[in-house]
Amino acid sequence: MMISSNPRSDFQYPMLSRAILVSLLVAWTAVKYPAHADEPTPVQTRLLSELALFPESTAPAHVVSLNDAAIAAQVSGQVAEVPVRVGDQVKAGAVLVKLACTDYHIEHEKLKAERQTVQAKLELAQWHLKQSELLVGQRTLPMEKAQERRAELAVLKGELNAHGHKIKAAERQLAACSIKAPFAGIVTERSVAVGQLVGNGTMVAKLLDLSRAEVSAQVSSHDIAALQSAGGLSFDHDGKRYPLILRAILPAIQSQTGSQEVRLDFKASPARPGAAGRLVWQDKVQHIATELLVKRGEHLGVFTVQGDSAHFHPLPDAQNGRPAVITLPPDTPIIVSGQYSLNDGSKVTVKVLGTIGPVAEEITPP
Repeated sequence: MMISSNPRSDFQYPMLSRAILVSLLVAWTAVKYPAHADEPTPVQTRLLSELALFPESTAPAHVVSLNDAAIAAQVSGQVAEVPVRVGDQVKAGAVLVKLACTDYHIEHEKLKAERQTVQAKLELAQWHLKQSELLVGQRTLPMEKAQERRAELAVLKGELNAHGHKIKAAERQLAACSIKAPFAGIVTERSVAVGQLVGNGTMVAKLLDLSRAEVSAQVSSHDIAALQSAGGLSFDHDGKRYPLILRAILPAIQSQTGSQEVRLDFKASPARPGAAGRLVWQDKVQHIATELLVKRGEHLGVFTVQGDSAHFHPLPDAQNGRPAVITLPPDTPIIVSGQYSLNDGSKVTVKVLGTIGPVAEEITPP
């Protein structure tokens, strides 16, 4: 019988066997019950109605006056007086420039005298016709003579009528010697001086209407549909907002900018013509903030909770860095925390928003 020369080896073999057994048991347990394999991911949710955004969009805009006119002379003449200066506010009908119109006065008086002559001839012709008709009735004058008197009377009536129209034209020319403001406004330019000769069509002043104005804006053609359905329109200038009403959208698209001109009316007191600012409108369609978007595959979207699982809802029109349009019902629970580690169908545990640690209360997803 052999006796071992190393008593420690007898002690090591049982210890080694136990170590191998424990390792195998741990490995089998890890395979059969992997740590955290089925453990749901804790997430936090909020209703879409609490997260929904209705973003504002803007476009460059400025105020234009409906009446910004160059006032011109309608007759030729020499400037006799210019009673207004640049910056003067004038009422409708106020005289801007007076012309020396002596020749027009002379022509007017001449036409009036000629009309009096024709009127006298007409009265005489009427008397001659009356006498001729009387003699024809007595059979002492041929019928042809009476007919000639009627023709003479008709010619004189035509001449009298023509002189009447000539006198009206002369009166219009006389009235045009005083060049008046067609509307109330402010004089922005004075183009003539006393003694200057002007012709028909010569600009004498510029007049700007301050009371009638509208907004002109350049809006991207891609935003026209949103603008038409917007909840509110306003003109933002110098820290103040003016409510607007959409009046017209010009159909032409500018090739260089891809924008369309939009015209809008003020609901109340208008801003001053020339004021530059921004057209602001609020979208009626609900959006969701860009920080809540996650990308899965080729699509951006959000995670919602269905039962005890997360569901990825893609948003086709979503873009990085911009709020995305979302058409889900307002009571949809949107995952706002923990969504970046999820995939479609991942098991989740919903925690009450704002709680910390393992004592968080679990709630039943809708």
